[in-house]
Amino acid sequence: MSDDTTARLGLPYLAAGQMQKHVTLNEALTRLDALVQSAVVSRTEPIQPAEPPDGALYILPADAAGAAWSGRAEGTLMRAETGGWTVIDAPDGMVVLVADAGELLVRQEGDWVPLGACLDTIEGLARFGLGTAADATNPFAAKLNKALWTALETSGGGDGDLRLTFNKEGPADVLSLLFQSGYGGRAELGLIGDDDLKLKVSPDGSVWRDVWAVDRTSGRVAFELGAVRRTVTVMSAAGVYAVPAWARSIEAVAVGGGAGGGAGAFGASASRFGGGGGGAGGVSRAVWPADQLPSTLAVVVGAGGAGGVASAGSAGSGSAVYLGSTALLIAAGGGGGGLGGAASGAAGAGGAGAPNSNGGGASSVTATGATGKSFDRPDAPGGGGAGGGLYAAGVSRSGGAGGDGGALAVKAIGGSGGSGVGGAGAASPQPTLYWAGSGGGGGGAVTSGSGRDGGAGGAAGGGGGGGGAGISAGGVGGSGAAGLVWLIAQG
Repeated sequence: MSDDTTARLGLPYLAAGQMQKHVTLNEALTRLDALVQSAVVSRTEPIQPAEPPDGALYILPADAAGAAWSGRAEGTLMRAETGGWTVIDAPDGMVVLVADAGELLVRQEGDWVPLGACLDTIEGLARFGLGTAADATNPFAAKLNKALWTALETSGGGDGDLRLTFNKEGPADVLSLLFQSGYGGRAELGLIGDDDLKLKVSPDGSVWRDVWAVDRTSGRVAFELGAVRRTVTVMSAAGVYAVPAWARSIEAVAVGGGAGGGAGAFGASASRFGGGGGGAGGVSRAVWPADQLPSTLAVVVGAGGAGGVASAGSAGSGSAVYLGSTALLIAAGGGGGGLGGAASGAAGAGGAGAPNSNGGGASSVTATGATGKSFDRPDAPGGGGAGGGLYAAGVSRSGGAGGDGGALAVKAIGGSGGSGVGGAGAASPQPTLYWAGSGGGGGGAVTSGSGRDGGAGGAAGGGGGGGGAGISAGGVGGSGAAGLVWLIAQG
């Protein structure tokens, strides 16, 4: 212990019998003014101020310049007083506020370090605000752009793990992470009112919808509105299909083009048959794992066959899905309805498949033309109805109705037959749910003039109706409907 100064702050003592005691006392008071509740102007100002206010304190940076500052060690505490500068010896443990940086520094082993670096423990705080004010509702509050939590490595005495533990008092309480936008709730994740993990979302912070929940006893996940993503792409023309990156499987349904109906026979004597109904387009299905497919697939969509004009109906063309030059899926077109003659008006065959699609109806001179097929393949498009024939005795027969499409799925009613022009086949009544169209109706036979035309097949894949027999000309066959390709991505 020195007889001249105090042990910690180095304040000069008054000696017994000392003359001019006020000098020593003033020196002690000046030092106290610098050391007690200290606040420095800056620790980064490099140039000595020309006219600092009395009592201004500065911590010198490296290479400070000025008559009194130059050559001083970095970290020196300088005090301005009556136009001069004094070095203040700063003891370890001294705390200063740096005004221009808003930070607290502590003198430690001859250096200035942030206050937080000296604290091993902070306990018992009622509130803590980082960049913002904490309040009674939010006793811990932080306003910042980024935050990092990282595990203490084994080299630093930790175990390399990091686990955040959250606890609530009982099952009926809430333990959750609430995500907000503009301070309005949008999502909440946690143990919300019970002990099962749940996720909820909200469009406005007031109406909440459950998304999923995990049963804590079984581990089963229940999705309130389902979890599988599924999109359907309907291609009615050739093109390229991009396989979605999120898909896990691709299901394809290809429908070939429906065939045209045959033309009816004509002439003044003997029996004359109407044209046969065109066959419906074939149907093929497949499911592929998406990770085994390239990014795109080439799609071909079959055209419908033309109705016969004094000829058999044209076959529909096939639809297909290709991986490069390799066909992954093919749906054949329907077979054309036969040309009516003296002996027959043959039905067009249904497009090949497993099973084959619905065929058209065959013409008759002793009965109404046959209805297009519906149940050879009940999920497929309908075949075209046959045209009505003329019996040798001069009796005309009605054309047959078109076959229903999707008879055991979403039914499209076949086009009407009868004594007049055959009715056009219908498209699916729910085209976003199912695709099969119906067959066109067959045209009726006449005992004078031209036979009635057959009806066109309905989209997709419906066969055209056959034309009715006539005297001067046979009825024209109805055209078949084009096919399509449905591609269903699921993930």
